[in-house]
Amino acid sequence: MLVFVLNKLKKPLMPCSPAKARRLLKKGLAKVISKKPFTIKLLFGSSRYKQEVIAGMDTGSKTIGIAAIANGKVLYQAETKLRGEEIKKKMDQRRMYRRSRRSRKLRYRKPRFLNRRASIATDRLAPSVKHKVFAHLREKKFIESILPVSVWIVETASFDIHKITNPKGVSKALGKGWTYQKGRMLDFYNVKQYVLNRDKYQCQVCKKKNGLKLHVHHIQFRSNGGTNSPDNLTSLCETCHDKLHKLKKEEAEKSSKKLQKSAQKQTKHATEISILRSQLCKHFRNLGSSQVFEETFGYITKFNRESANLLKSHHIDAICIASRGERIEVQNQNNPSDLFLRRCVSKGDYQQTRGIRSELKIPTGKLFGLKKFDLVKTSKGVGFVKGKRSSGFFAISDINGTIISDSVNIKKNISRTQARKSILIWRSQFVSDLKDKVSLREKR
Repeated sequence: MLVFVLNKLKKPLMPCSPAKARRLLKKGLAKVISKKPFTIKLLFGSSRYKQEVIAGMDTGSKTIGIAAIANGKVLYQAETKLRGEEIKKKMDQRRMYRRSRRSRKLRYRKPRFLNRRASIATDRLAPSVKHKVFAHLREKKFIESILPVSVWIVETASFDIHKITNPKGVSKALGKGWTYQKGRMLDFYNVKQYVLNRDKYQCQVCKKKNGLKLHVHHIQFRSNGGTNSPDNLTSLCETCHDKLHKLKKEEAEKSSKKLQKSAQKQTKHATEISILRSQLCKHFRNLGSSQVFEETFGYITKFNRESANLLKSHHIDAICIASRGERIEVQNQNNPSDLFLRRCVSKGDYQQTRGIRSELKIPTGKLFGLKKFDLVKTSKGVGFVKGKRSSGFFAISDINGTIISDSVNIKKNISRTQARKSILIWRSQFVSDLKDKVSLREKR
């Protein structure tokens, strides 16, 4: 464990040992700035001596891995979970509410089309992708605030979406020039015509062909996140289509999945990683001359990790990226005590009511002096507030959402150690302790 140090002007210096930090605090030569990670600020002038600190970033669509190395030792390692899927769900829910208002007896507002500033802005990113780009840049800014980083090494990737969706067609077209650009929907007007032609204008249930009115059916329902990809579409006659949708939802989903011919090619995360690469490279290459930027790739990271016999993990990958293939001391890979787990959450809860007619009010502010995601210390453990009740019995969980206790009396023996922030921080050594407590409670 190391203590991060800032000088009198809040500029980062090299970290020190806990014993040295304790002596400085006792003598009144430093003060505590942050507890996670533990950071102190010097109250006197320093020599500003710095060593070369190399930071590595393992970019990702769901989780970011970050590590910083100096003199063959790991100074900082962390994993940050992003909230891209949560943002998409909230945007879909908002769109559903907006559209349902138009069909009710309320003030009518005409549907808008291409008159919003966001939709016609240049270089616009979707809200979920924008969050992921900003989250990577926020992690970079945070590390630079506690360590004097001189070199940044970032693992990026660019995917061939055409090859993911149509591997056979691409492999045949390679080396034939412009024929590589021929997709599977070439010469078809739209997706529907392609699906009907692919299925030979035949119902895929009753196998009848002549004199039928054919529908294009979503195998994974749109309500469950199904897409308009040809792999998720099949041809059904009107009778079979109506019969399937008259079943109960669970039975309809099971019978619909039986029509799946080939696994759907998921290209969402590959597309997001390609966007991340272009945005991050644009940002890092505009850095000042004081920092060096290097780009690396996944196969190099994998070779370095396997050469060192290390486990596969995001923070381990970040260490291998920053090490450039050199030997690094990595202690206790299964449960590193110096690993920081970080999770992005929304800034606040804005839903005010719930119920069919919005008859139940939801307390959006503080309840008994606490908000959701406040870090509290109770008699049943340390955790984040997950659920609030007006009776005073709250539910607390760890950073991954695992329930520590679903009924903690907030009125007795409780202290708030940290207020809610947009990024929750948790030391990994607490996770194993909590898992042991949860397993003991289940045995009892």
